[in-house]
Amino acid sequence: MDYGLINGLKTFNLTDYEAKAYIALSSLGTASVTEVSQICDVPRSNLYSALESLNKKGFVDVQKGRPVLFKAVSPDKALEDAEKAMASKMKKSKEEVVRKIGEFKGKENDIVPALIWGIKGYNSVLSKIQEMVKKSKTEIMINVPDVSIFDEKVYEELKRANERGVKIKMAVEKKGDIEKFRKVGMLRIREKIHGTDIVVDDKEVLVAPSFPIAAAWIDNAEMAVHVKDFLNLVWKDSVVLK
Repeated sequence: MDYGLINGLKTFNLTDYEAKAYIALSSLGTASVTEVSQICDVPRSNLYSALESLNKKGFVDVQKGRPVLFKAVSPDKALEDAEKAMASKMKKSKEEVVRKIGEFKGKENDIVPALIWGIKGYNSVLSKIQEMVKKSKTEIMINVPDVSIFDEKVYEELKRANERGVKIKMAVEKKGDIEKFRKVGMLRIREKIHGTDIVVDDKEVLVAPSFPIAAAWIDNAEMAVHVKDFLNLVWKDSVVLK
């Protein structure tokens, strides 16, 4: 498998499984899940959901029938549409951050200075998440659409955090190797999650509306509490994983 190609597709908001499924389907043209699974390095149990997600993201067309057939959308069109969608998300995120920061004006004396960093690139974002988890002492809250966007290094840090007594709560969509991540914290299922949000120890925040393209990291307790309030609402509205 061409990992350079996989990472290239990941920059367009595809997960590892989705990138592999799209590459396999592109080589077949139109195919069933069974046919794709024969040449695709994705567990059969995750392949159908990956193809459905690709359809929602505009990378795959679905032909209803028995069996259901999938057809890869040309990369020119799929990537152009994905780029426009990500640009739109980033614009909305920027406007939201500007609005919220603007609300602090006039309250300068009450605000603890915030360090806000923009992080670009899949590996850079994952490295920052790994660093945050490594430093955690009490609690980690995560809101993520697909746990497979986290690499093995992030998983190992979560495992070590859990072993040293850090409370880990994750709200996720029913995608990726959920049982694996269930071993390192409490998981709940939510039907639709937009973007990735992480709060560590009520003082660090990472917000990635277009993960893994880019993220904002904020070292500020007030912002951490604000995002944590949102994550608590998501957690309460999520279904307990049995």
